[in-house]
Amino acid sequence: MQNQGKRDFDAAAAGWDEEPRRVKLAQEVVTVICRELPLATEMEALDYGCGSGLVTLGLQPFVGRITGADSSQGMLQVLSRKVRERGITNVVAKFIDLEQQRLDGSYDLIVSSMTLHHVHNVAALIGSFVQILNPGGWLALADLESEDGSFHDDSTGVYHRGFDREFFSSVCSRNSLTDIRIITAATIDKSKGSGGRRLYPVLLCLARKRV
Repeated sequence: MQNQGKRDFDAAAAGWDEEPRRVKLAQEVVTVICRELPLATEMEALDYGCGSGLVTLGLQPFVGRITGADSSQGMLQVLSRKVRERGITNVVAKFIDLEQQRLDGSYDLIVSSMTLHHVHNVAALIGSFVQILNPGGWLALADLESEDGSFHDDSTGVYHRGFDREFFSSVCSRNSLTDIRIITAATIDKSKGSGGRRLYPVLLCLARKRV
């Protein structure tokens, strides 16, 4: 466990996409999801903790409709502006409370990228995902592999120093998911000058709900 305060993502929203590393990571996660899962234009998708919508909009052309859900109104405003400016008709922005974890709707695909370490009880959240996942639907959960706590310069709102593969595998198995795979989707390079290499793998957990 780390700092249990709440980070002000509203304040960060306007400049969120100006960090090339974030944009690159989202593109890599989208690429791997598209490669590994049988996406289809009939799918109803949810991006949980969508932020400014980098992953949401990356997946948008490959599904029927995708809801970008987040607890930051500032982030959702950025996503909504992008949707309007680009004339996109199959993306919905939705406010949720990450702390409550009460989810509704039904989805064929639920994705989440770099959000889980901001959630206190991740195992319970994955259970909630399974409840709203349609039979045969997929989970695609991307987050840091276990690290030493050096990834975040400011640990406000960070509950977990990443996750190990066994955690994802165990939680998915307990929820009777099948086709469980945990792969490395990307590596974030936060090396600075002569300060040494700082490389952080990002895991992608893929699992399917039984038909």
